[in-house]
Amino acid sequence: MNDSAAGVAPRGKTVLEPFKYAGVRLLPGRMLTQVDGARAIYGAIPNDDILKGFRREAGLPSPGNDMGGWCSKTSAVIFGQLLSGMARMGCATGDGTLIEKGVQLMEGWAQTLPSDGDSRMRSYAYEKLVCGLVDLYEFGGVDEALPLLDRATTAAARRFSRTRRLADNLLFQGGEYDDREWYTLPENLYRAYLLTGHAPYREFAHEWLYHDYWAPFATSSEPNEVVPVHAYSHVNSFSSAAMAYAVTGEAHYLKICTNAYDFIQRTQCYATGGFGPDERLMPPDGSLGRSLDLYAGHAEIPCGSWAGTKLSRYLMGFTGEARFGDWIETMLYNAIGAALPTEPDGRTYYYGDYRISSGLKQYYWHQWPCCAGTYWQTVADYHNIIYFRDPAGLCVNLYVPSEVRWPHEGQTIRLRQQTDYPESETTRLRLTLERPARFDLRFRVPGWCTGISAAVNDEAVAVPAAPGTWAHLQRMWQCNDEVTIRLPMELRLLPVDQQHPDRVAILYGPVVLAQDEACCRRPFALETGARLAGRLVCDAVPLRFNVVDTAPERHARWLKPLYRFPAFWPYWVYFDLKAPALY
Repeated sequence: MNDSAAGVAPRGKTVLEPFKYAGVRLLPGRMLTQVDGARAIYGAIPNDDILKGFRREAGLPSPGNDMGGWCSKTSAVIFGQLLSGMARMGCATGDGTLIEKGVQLMEGWAQTLPSDGDSRMRSYAYEKLVCGLVDLYEFGGVDEALPLLDRATTAAARRFSRTRRLADNLLFQGGEYDDREWYTLPENLYRAYLLTGHAPYREFAHEWLYHDYWAPFATSSEPNEVVPVHAYSHVNSFSSAAMAYAVTGEAHYLKICTNAYDFIQRTQCYATGGFGPDERLMPPDGSLGRSLDLYAGHAEIPCGSWAGTKLSRYLMGFTGEARFGDWIETMLYNAIGAALPTEPDGRTYYYGDYRISSGLKQYYWHQWPCCAGTYWQTVADYHNIIYFRDPAGLCVNLYVPSEVRWPHEGQTIRLRQQTDYPESETTRLRLTLERPARFDLRFRVPGWCTGISAAVNDEAVAVPAAPGTWAHLQRMWQCNDEVTIRLPMELRLLPVDQQHPDRVAILYGPVVLAQDEACCRRPFALETGARLAGRLVCDAVPLRFNVVDTAPERHARWLKPLYRFPAFWPYWVYFDLKAPALY
């Protein structure tokens, strides 16, 4: 934290700490490829284009081109997210040009502010602005972000209407200042308070707590009523509850988050980790399964991944429990990690498509929508969800090619992770130390995994651990010690919900397999009593499975990871196993 502001200590208990974008480096692999692509695209958006609308509204010279789409008037809807991604990605990768770009955007925007500091942003865009300015301060070391945050927040506190609609079945809500998604405001205001100790941030955050919606989750993960409200924003609201716990230490906020997580996992998520068909939460009455017949837009992928990884990261930090890493892993490979990259002209992958009649990946019909902002933030966040630490040692949450450095008892320890996971069952961890040291090394056992094993320097060691917990190694570690972890994978069926036991996705380990529809006449089916492993045979291409048919088929049919499918190439993710075949 910068020295220019005096922060306050959280009152909520923290068991594990993320690395906050410092000390973690991605190594060559799918995640680094996605990160490098995002850096190239977002780093190249002309500043004049991003600032054009703000300058035009302020009556200033406004060179550049209109961004179009959601940013036709101004870029306010994603402006704060652009600042946030510049700060987080710049900090994580050591790319100072990204942080400098964030500073230039911040300064250019500041020149358009009137004397009273009114950003002219509605609550939706203001919340993202707060995040961006807080991130520039915390992760970019930009002290100048705080006075701007104070001015904008003072104006918002004076201007925003406190009249707001509570959760109902309306997708969008209106008001004098368009108060939609007001319940996401507290999270980053609380972050600002913890960083600065500035009480007005805390008090303004208190005003927007979503007590009416959260109350049922304080006592149960099975609320009596599930209102079909806007899915992403209501899941995102639980990150505000998480920060309310951090600031106040009141245990019921943590209980709200834990119960909400369990509710979401049990009733709202597809096999990919995405949620929200038609952007709504579903009552647990089979609606999720029926949505595969009714909609093509089944999940806001970048936005939903942003909300889900944040909530999971908060819960891992507060509780220390490994089980919250399962949702992160699922989305890493099947949601955000399977998304199409944002294009230079603002075309953005928005909805996951899992129709029972086959789906495909395509871009949203407007440029620069909300998912363009959360894509940038979520990809930057990869660096903050792989490893966690506590005074006793290190926790490995994700099996991703990467390197992490952390201080321990007066020395810097480096762990380098080499793996082809999930296309391989193993990962190899090599330690570099200045001198021998004793510490804990824990690694997450995914909820789907049984029979995990480990070896230290090629000698097997016992790691008794149940799925959804941490496997634990503690020893006096030497320089160049190497730990090999094997996570056995097998094919499995995952029903979309309890009411549709035969409407399933097929997974191998953490990976959702999709059937390549090109040149195929029918989706995969499984006869009564047939073994899944007997119908799907892996070939020489990693994670590609040939469908062994019981009826003549003109072309070979394959299942392969959803993340390998390009734009506009049809696939099946869900299958009705007992549906009669059409010939």
